[in-house]
Amino acid sequence: MFKRWFLMSRNKDSIYNDIVIRPFVLEDVDFVISGQLNLYEVEHGFTSEIWKSYLVNGVNDLLNQFDNEKDCIYILEYDGIPSGCAAITHLDEVSAKFRFFFVDSELRGFGAGHKLLEMAIDFCKEKEYKHIHLWTFSTLRAARHLYKSKGFKITQTHKNNEWGTPVLEELWEIEL
Repeated sequence: MFKRWFLMSRNKDSIYNDIVIRPFVLEDVDFVISGQLNLYEVEHGFTSEIWKSYLVNGVNDLLNQFDNEKDCIYILEYDGIPSGCAAITHLDEVSAKFRFFFVDSELRGFGAGHKLLEMAIDFCKEKEYKHIHLWTFSTLRAARHLYKSKGFKITQTHKNNEWGTPVLEELWEIEL
């Protein structure tokens, strides 16, 4: 509760100046997994073992195939505390996938998510990827707004009833 009050009492520029986005280190694995598990359980009711396995296996798969030349994971910190994440994983020489994107609820609305997404897209351009895709779901309005603002478009949808709460999953894509 103190963190929320403290953030709300500060102006946007002050918050933004206390945010650092840095490369992932191995010690961040637990944060990336537990941060998303907690967030999606609290905010979206994702409690099923299928969801938990999907997330944990996805993070572990990324780490097992991680190539410093083709992949990146960014960790957002506020006051030195990990508070968000975004990752790019290569699919082939010209395609990448944006994954594991989240920002703690107390930091939303300050531009942190925008900066994480922008850095991920810049990484893809630097590595000369031609295509990026991501999966999200229809109720993540703020994230969807960010994706749309960067030029991503929905190309596919399907219903998913396996994560504890039914959702409409969406595939978003962009050509660079």
